[in-house]
Amino acid sequence: MRIPSLPTLALSLSLLGCGASVSRIEGDVPPSTTDAAVPVDAPIALDAPARVDVPVAVDVPVAVDVPTRVDVPTRPDVNTMPMCPLQATTWDVDVEGMRAVFEFTMDDRWIVSVGDSVVASGVYELMGDQVTILGEMSDEGCSPSDRGTFQLRFTPDCTRLTLGLVHDDCAERGDGLERFSFTRR
Repeated sequence: MRIPSLPTLALSLSLLGCGASVSRIEGDVPPSTTDAAVPVDAPIALDAPARVDVPVAVDVPVAVDVPTRVDVPTRPDVNTMPMCPLQATTWDVDVEGMRAVFEFTMDDRWIVSVGDSVVASGVYELMGDQVTILGEMSDEGCSPSDRGTFQLRFTPDCTRLTLGLVHDDCAERGDGLERFSFTRR
């Protein structure tokens, strides 16, 4: 017995948009279907990534080593010359024909001596181009709580100094210090 041969079908698929269709059927098939396209409703899986959100550029502050600003006081009459140091300096002063020595120590003390004797002392505080002195022990009538504030005026080479009176609770001291010319040792 002979088994009739089964028709051989060859399918050729082509992707059309979102679906697929049979483009050709070959074999022992009635002629009415050989040239017709048969739609196939089957989803096609594509390896496409889902939507990816890309972040917008954001300005992020960057740490930068910036040197700390150092305010260097200047003389008001020159306005470009840095102030000379006062701490750890010693100055000679002619006080009515007598030589006195003024010392400004690193620990913010000021000491006035004549010869081997200390005649006045106290503490000082620097604020920009001004110095405030306090705590004098002297026989000029100033009390330890009297504050005197003076503007520092240096020569360009830092070897000479005068003090401009801003205010002094002890008027005698303020007037006297303003008249002196200090020469650096």
